[in-house]
Amino acid sequence: MIAEALTVTAGGFLSSAHCIGMCGGFAGAIGAARASFWPLFARQLVYNLGRVFTYAFLGALAGSAGLYLSRFTVLGVSPQQLLALVAGVLMIAIGLATLGVIRLPQRWAGAAGAFMAPFFSYFLSARGWWGYFAAGLANGFLPCGLVYAFLALAAASGDADRGAIVMTGFGLGTIPAMLLVGCGARFLSNVTRQRIFRFAAAFVLLLGGLTIYRGWPTRPAACCEGQGAVRVAG
Repeated sequence: MIAEALTVTAGGFLSSAHCIGMCGGFAGAIGAARASFWPLFARQLVYNLGRVFTYAFLGALAGSAGLYLSRFTVLGVSPQQLLALVAGVLMIAIGLATLGVIRLPQRWAGAAGAFMAPFFSYFLSARGWWGYFAAGLANGFLPCGLVYAFLALAAASGDADRGAIVMTGFGLGTIPAMLLVGCGARFLSNVTRQRIFRFAAAFVLLLGGLTIYRGWPTRPAACCEGQGAVRVAG
């Protein structure tokens, strides 16, 4: 279980450049206040821990749903295999979109961001650490294709605890990139940023391909067991 968590955390870290584009604006809003480095770092850390808490909660729900669905099969394909395939397809689509190969509709993401912004602003206006933590909790519910892909992996685990571990690992892996943006380290040139995004996109494509390979119905039955689909990157 520890190895699985570390694998997913590495996946979150290597693909976290995508999170900068999706959620970097919220982290930047926290970092907009003038403060010395360490108080700002603490605020960003509390905010991101709230985001990870939401991910863990959603992962537990997804794992429980996967456990319920595990009793059904469709044309000989188990739900764990199907969810792994869905996760892989989502990852590949995100990777190709990041590289500019395809274009994904942005209307839903924009509408969701506009919907969440008032809640985010409300929590940030609260005094004390709770406001930053609650803002992170709200941000965790923001629709994101990469989050959906890892939620599919959490569901494929077929277990609430494992699902929570999958999403906790993913969330922890994205924290370094979010801290970098939130603490105002915007000294990176556009060329450097583009290289980072391309690297993240390439990793997401690779992870998506491995996820599909491990979940493909012609694979041995081991991938159909509750914990097999979580080991997509191992």
